[in-house]
Amino acid sequence: MKNFLVIFFIFPAFFSQAQIICIFCFDQNDSISQNISNSIVNGSFESHTCIPNSYTNSFCPNSNYYSGNINGWTCTGGGPSTYSNIVDGGFTTIPEGTYGVYFGNGMCNACSPTQFDTSCLVQSSCRVAGVPLGFPVNAFAGYGNALGVSLEQTVTGLSPGQSYVLEFWAGGEGDSTTFFFLDDGIFAVDIGFGNIYFRCKPTLPFPIRTGTRFIIEFSATSASHTVKFTNWGHMCLHCTELILDDVRLYPLAELSPSVPSCSNLPTVDFYSVQNLCPGTCTDFTNLSLNTTSCQWYFAGAIPDTSTDINPSNICYPNAGSYDVQLIATNANGSDTLLLTNYITVYPSPSPQAISQNGDTLFAITGSTSYQWYFNTNIIIGATDYFYVATASGDYNVVATDVNGCEVEAAVFNVLANAQSLVNGQWSLYPNPVSNKLIIQIPIAIGIQVTSETALDISIYNLLGEMVLAVHLPTAYCLLPTCSIDVSNLSSGIYYLEVSAQNIFRNKFVKQ
Repeated sequence: MKNFLVIFFIFPAFFSQAQIICIFCFDQNDSISQNISNSIVNGSFESHTCIPNSYTNSFCPNSNYYSGNINGWTCTGGGPSTYSNIVDGGFTTIPEGTYGVYFGNGMCNACSPTQFDTSCLVQSSCRVAGVPLGFPVNAFAGYGNALGVSLEQTVTGLSPGQSYVLEFWAGGEGDSTTFFFLDDGIFAVDIGFGNIYFRCKPTLPFPIRTGTRFIIEFSATSASHTVKFTNWGHMCLHCTELILDDVRLYPLAELSPSVPSCSNLPTVDFYSVQNLCPGTCTDFTNLSLNTTSCQWYFAGAIPDTSTDINPSNICYPNAGSYDVQLIATNANGSDTLLLTNYITVYPSPSPQAISQNGDTLFAITGSTSYQWYFNTNIIIGATDYFYVATASGDYNVVATDVNGCEVEAAVFNVLANAQSLVNGQWSLYPNPVSNKLIIQIPIAIGIQVTSETALDISIYNLLGEMVLAVHLPTAYCLLPTCSIDVSNLSSGIYYLEVSAQNIFRNKFVKQ
């Protein structure tokens, strides 16, 4: 074994202690452990029926170029345009034997629908963190979409509860005569516990370039585990695609003693809901191992730091994207994980208000969904932007926007079975009004208006708040009109309610 250099190890996100134990990566081409009992069949990919280095000869059955198979391995995913094939040392560095596997599969979007956007990716020791849900995904039709292209093999004969090692070499294409690949690509490994994301770097054959050796220690949960490698394509113009070689799976007891023990150092990881509405709070789940103390940093949050193992009620008042950092420590050292823009707080939804016309209450349109309440109790089935009031009392509506964020509006003292002021010759003028609002009283609308009659006049704003109340005997009016002073009201839209023997309402605008 030559050039043995450990560069990182980490326990990856979203895995329990009973599954992934730890991950190491090594800046070398040579194998890590010697004289192992490999459970992988044809891990060096020497046995196949493919034509090497040919884009028109693929080992993927879903490809239009499908022409051969790799003994012991099954290709899944991909699409009619997938050009994954067998390559030799003229195409890239091959650390074991003559051949390796090239996951040729077009272009992919790693972080967003924007092509070549890699801003979400965080190199967290050996692995890659920050990949959003639903990504990576192929940028063009015909390459397997979100599935990408995968090569997998099911290993049997494992002992549940026992620890094993998956070791493999990862490199990348690099043919400077046609297209020079300078940047690392992205790929995933799944051994039954979900995708773990890694980077693969270009490995030009001339001169021989160094790839990466990976070690994944895990605890078997059944007698068989499927080992699956996936690539979605070039994530940037000069980013390579995966080339895989020398896949080995063996008991932990056969691991080289040069590899450090997983049990001594802390390994940091955490999880939280990542998309929030303004003013809401979230809890953080600590997935770190071998940790005695924690220091959290929450940019933009209240509180913005914590030493709790699992911080709760971390609140984000303002819209934006925010970093989260955790430093996990024990007596042997510390490990740090910083996830840039990990928390996204959506913009505040548009304000809501309730207007009324007769018995019908109206919310502002444009929200994704609505729910009406009467006297704080939910009204089953009242999910439109309007609601016909069937009982007198207080009403409120909760409107939800496309991000799932809610905003509420209320109106108080709604009287059911109310008529509009414009019915029966009631009217308001001038409208808009500056100072004096004139109420035109009908001569005969089923009530008797005399000098002994009193009008109870209430004015509400769009939030349903009463801003003016007047008890006005008609003796002080110049029948058939009465006037009220609204000069102290702020500019805006208001609702006037007149109570005589019946209830009448209408809307006016204050200039």
